[in-house]
Amino acid sequence: MQTTCQNRKAYMKHVLYLLMLLASLSATAQEKAFFELPIIPDKLQTLQERTDYMVEHYWDFCDLKKSFSSRAKMAEAFDTYLSFMPYASADVAFKSVTAFLNKISKQPADVLFIGELAEGMLYSDTAEFKSDELYLHFAKLIAENKKIDKTSRLRYQHQAKVLSQSQVGMKVTEFDYIDPTGSKQHFAIDTTQVATVIFFNDPDCSDCNMARLRLDADIKTNRLIDTGRISIYSIYPGDSGNEWMSQVSVYPATWKIGAAPDADEIFDIRQTPMFYIMDHEGKIVLKDNNIDLIINIMSLLHAPKKKRAEATQTSGTEPQD
Repeated sequence: MQTTCQNRKAYMKHVLYLLMLLASLSATAQEKAFFELPIIPDKLQTLQERTDYMVEHYWDFCDLKKSFSSRAKMAEAFDTYLSFMPYASADVAFKSVTAFLNKISKQPADVLFIGELAEGMLYSDTAEFKSDELYLHFAKLIAENKKIDKTSRLRYQHQAKVLSQSQVGMKVTEFDYIDPTGSKQHFAIDTTQVATVIFFNDPDCSDCNMARLRLDADIKTNRLIDTGRISIYSIYPGDSGNEWMSQVSVYPATWKIGAAPDADEIFDIRQTPMFYIMDHEGKIVLKDNNIDLIINIMSLLHAPKKKRAEATQTSGTEPQD
C-alpha cells in the first residue's frame, strides 16, 4: 500500500528492517517467536511480492483465541504486521485486515484492543506511518461489528464517517459557518482560483496561533491572496460567541473567518491546527498540520508556472491551475 512517509530516515530504517526480516524468516529463526510465521516461497523475489505474501498469510499459524492472553506480545506482533503494510499492495492489505478482523469478530474485547493499536499506529498524531485509507478500513469493520458495545461503535462510526468524506482526492464538502459579525456564511470553492485553504484552528491553541502568525507574515501567501489566486478560510470547529469574536478580531482582514460547530462531523480534525488545501475543482490535494509544508506549498504556487511544474515532478503536491 502506498503511503506518505513523514520521516525519510524512519522510512529507510523500516525498509532495511523488512529486508532483513524477510530474508531471515526460517524455521530456525522462529523457534522463539510468539507464533510461527509463514515461510515466504523462494520464487517470490521482489519486496512487494514478499510483503504481499507475508501480509496475506501473517496470521495463518496464530491461535487467535489464545494469543490475546498476552496483550504485550500481541501488540508487538500486530506492530510487525502493520510494518509490512506500506510495502504491500492495497488489495492484499485490505483483504488481510478483513480476514483478520473476521477471525476475531466474536471476541469484542480483542477487537477493541486491535482497534486501539491500529489507531495509535496508523491514525494518531505520533503514528510513524500514517495511513487514513488503511485506518478507515479498520474503523468501518469495527463499527459494523454488532458484538461491540454501542458507545465504542459510535466512536468508530464517527471516525469512519469523517474519513470517508475528507481524504486526499475527494471533493470537499460545502458547509455553513458564522462570521465574526454573527452572520451566516457559506463555504464553497471559487473555481476561478488556483487553490483554497481551510485552516481549522482554535484561538486558545498556541500552535494554531503560531501557525496563523507565520502564514499571515508570509509575503508570497499574501501576494497570492491579493492577486485573487487563493482564498484562506480560518475556521473554528466550535460555537461562535462574544469571546471567540473578540479573539478573532486580530485575524488577517484578507482571510475569511468563521465558526462551524459541526465541522468535525464533516472533516477529519483529529488535531489543531489542521490545514486542508483544495484545487480549483474542489478536490482535496493536501491534509496536514505542518505549517512549514503549507508555507512551502504557498511558495510553490507563487512561483512561475514552469518552475512549479519542475518542482511538482518531485513533490507531487501542487494544485493545478
